[in-house]
Amino acid sequence: MSLNHTWRYKAAVLGLAASIALTAGGVGRTSEVYAASVPKLESIRVALLLDNGKWKNSLPAVTISTDKGVALSLGTSGGNESARWPVPSGLTRLRASLDQFTLKLLDTGDFAKARALRDRLKELGQEVSIISRVRQGKAAFEVIIGPYPTRETAMTASNALTQQPTLVPLMDKPAVQGSLRWSAGTFATEEEAMKHRAALAQAGVDGDLAVTEKAAGVYQYSVWVGNEADPAGWNALKAAAVKAMPALQLSAADLTKPYLLKRDDLTASQTGTGSTPHYTIAASGTKLRIHPVEGRVTVAEKSDRAYRGSLELTSYNGKLALINELPFEHYLYSVVTGEMGQGWPAEALKAQAVAARTYALKAGLKYEIAHVSDSTLDQVYDGKEAGDVVKAVDATQGEVLVNKDGLITAFFSANAGGMTSTGEDVWGTALPYLKSVPSPDEGPSKGKLAWKRIVLSDGREAFVRSDYVKMTSANNPAGLPYYEFTDNDVNVRAAPYVDNLKNPPLAKFSRGERVVVIGEESESNSYSWVRGPYKPDELLQKMNSVLSEPIPGRLDRLQVTKRGASGRVTEITANGKPIKVSTPDAYRSVLNGLPSTRFEIEQSGRYTILGANGVSVETGGSSAPLYARSGGGESAVGLGSSSFYVMDGQGKVKLTTKEERYTIKGTGYGHGVGLSQWGARGWAELGYDYRKILQYYYEGVTLTKD
Repeated sequence: MSLNHTWRYKAAVLGLAASIALTAGGVGRTSEVYAASVPKLESIRVALLLDNGKWKNSLPAVTISTDKGVALSLGTSGGNESARWPVPSGLTRLRASLDQFTLKLLDTGDFAKARALRDRLKELGQEVSIISRVRQGKAAFEVIIGPYPTRETAMTASNALTQQPTLVPLMDKPAVQGSLRWSAGTFATEEEAMKHRAALAQAGVDGDLAVTEKAAGVYQYSVWVGNEADPAGWNALKAAAVKAMPALQLSAADLTKPYLLKRDDLTASQTGTGSTPHYTIAASGTKLRIHPVEGRVTVAEKSDRAYRGSLELTSYNGKLALINELPFEHYLYSVVTGEMGQGWPAEALKAQAVAARTYALKAGLKYEIAHVSDSTLDQVYDGKEAGDVVKAVDATQGEVLVNKDGLITAFFSANAGGMTSTGEDVWGTALPYLKSVPSPDEGPSKGKLAWKRIVLSDGREAFVRSDYVKMTSANNPAGLPYYEFTDNDVNVRAAPYVDNLKNPPLAKFSRGERVVVIGEESESNSYSWVRGPYKPDELLQKMNSVLSEPIPGRLDRLQVTKRGASGRVTEITANGKPIKVSTPDAYRSVLNGLPSTRFEIEQSGRYTILGANGVSVETGGSSAPLYARSGGGESAVGLGSSSFYVMDGQGKVKLTTKEERYTIKGTGYGHGVGLSQWGARGWAELGYDYRKILQYYYEGVTLTKD
């Protein structure tokens, strides 16, 4: 029985499985009750930006805004949060970055020049800032890029910029800036410090407001002069400043304690007005907390997503880290909304809420300074919430899944493709509560339009959505029907789904044009899908780009040679040799980002010719010439085309190519371990509650409350 037939068979008997497994009195499998100690978490820390070596998701700077203003607090990463300090009334927007090495590319009194350089740098993908200053009553604009963690990396960037012919006319010679500074005085209030800064500026000495802690929760305000990268520049700066202001008293700025600097930022401006405060924080041991006065806080670089709670900016592994801290249960409002969405059955939402809560608690401080990330490495978290999701989370408040060892790792995925997987099939690790069970996952395919498989004039196979063509009364000589297009500018594609990047149009047709239809497929979705066809060299290049041991030579044959209990692929061979991967789930990345590992590979360049008396010959499309011989005749005609179509005894037509083409067909979306979200929806629509759904997908567990 083929894999596709196996899936259809299991789907057909799923109704019987439901009546057995989800009875009114239990879950159909032995389940012991465990009373385990469950950790409590009042608030959770979610990494929005972080580089921990494995998850590299950081940016040089962030832009943060609120509707009703912000309050700020400063403290060490290892200590208690300090008290908040006053900020200008009505402050609703700020930028922030680390105080590291930067490159000053231009210092000009002409904002138009600064803007032109900024725009060109952005086109080149550079993180750029325009810092506004006043010197002796005149405006000055500094164009800066960075920061960089070391002077060496800044110098490397400088050398690369000087090789850009379109940049050189727009900028000065790049100057490396660092964090060596002089303190020009310390004051009790920001207002006093800013007055002193203005006096320095009048003498032509640039200064920045520095905020440090005098004691826990007690802040002091200083004016720091300079951004020097080495001691020689630092000492030269002091001499120049004292020459400009002979009475100026300077002392070395204390960079060992938490601090931040405040500058005026015009990066977003088009006119040179309307500056935004830009805070740079010490690159070690400092955290800046941003508290919205009311409502949520928005991060522009995270697609303008708005989050509950507060934000913390700090340094981690020499990169900017951004952490969102908020009440734990409120975090789940967004997770369940992102993972399932509004309008799903309440019992499915509740099941997801319990699984997500259990997963987050089990994670602990996975990222050292954060419990979880906002990515699919953990759980989707984008700040969005739906009313019905909030009700589902509240209805299950505190409920988690445990077994005899305590909290389980409540894995879940979007769609199990009809059968969940064991951890062993996916990651090579077995867990007792993760078994392979049938799952009613067909929901995404319901209501999808069929796509017609057509033959283009050059012999290629393509797909068109069925609502753009209609059947005519004419057939071709093989008896296959002609269809005609019902609209203009209709795209046809290599696979039955719309994706202009991964599946671009192959051709375009107009109303009335005709094509031969040789079959149809369901539109690819998160339950059933098609990827390809891929040429051997194209697929091999993508495979070798991620494999630790690349495949030598050309790709002549690609086969699934082993499957796990759920039908998922556990071994693939290329040219007869197993492809080495870290875990079976890695085959998804190897084969150009497949939705799941529950798939089969079709190779159009290989075919079997059935002859008389049951004799069959398997051949490769490019291995030998192929001839068609008329029934009983002596003459033979060579099939010289690069592709041709064969019809079996049931009238089914298949494309065969002289050179190999690989098409991958499968079901499911995600690793398929644990709870299937679409399966949970299917069970909920059949009338089962979240407790039974959870105990169906996680064997031998107890639902308990902290």
